[in-house]
Formats: sequence, C-alpha cells, structure tokens
Amino acid sequence: RLCTFLGHPLSAAAVDAVVANASFGAMSQNPMSNFSRSPAFILDPRRGPFLRKGISGDWRNHLSAEQSRRF
Repeated sequence: RLCTFLGHPLSAAAVDAVVANASFGAMSQNPMSNFSRSPAFILDPRRGPFLRKGISGDWRNHLSAEQSRRF
C-alpha cells in the first residue's frame, strides 16, 4: 500500500520478497539489521544479541517490578 501511495506499485513477487525479508527470522540473521558488525563499544556481543526472540512483552521476564515501574 505504501508503494502504491508513492506511485510505485510492486509486483506480487516483490511484495512476497519484502514480506520474507522483513520477517523476524530474516532480520535476526541479516548483519545489516542485527548489529552483529557493530563495534563492541556500541553493542557488546558478549552481553547477547541485539534481536533476541521476537516475542512481544518479553521484557517482563527480564525487568523487576521496580525497574518496570521506573521505565
């Protein structure tokens, strides 16, 4: 819909490619979107990946009630 609005409609194959590449699985494997090539002072890979699980609300498993309230 966005491309149509911008006057650049996409073919069905192009839409399918966009959907596939915008999935969490594809983005978590793509170095251009998962910050795996970032310097350690920006994102330290020893502390875990930038894209973790793709589950909404998972912060509840990592933040205490006090941290959640403060945030």
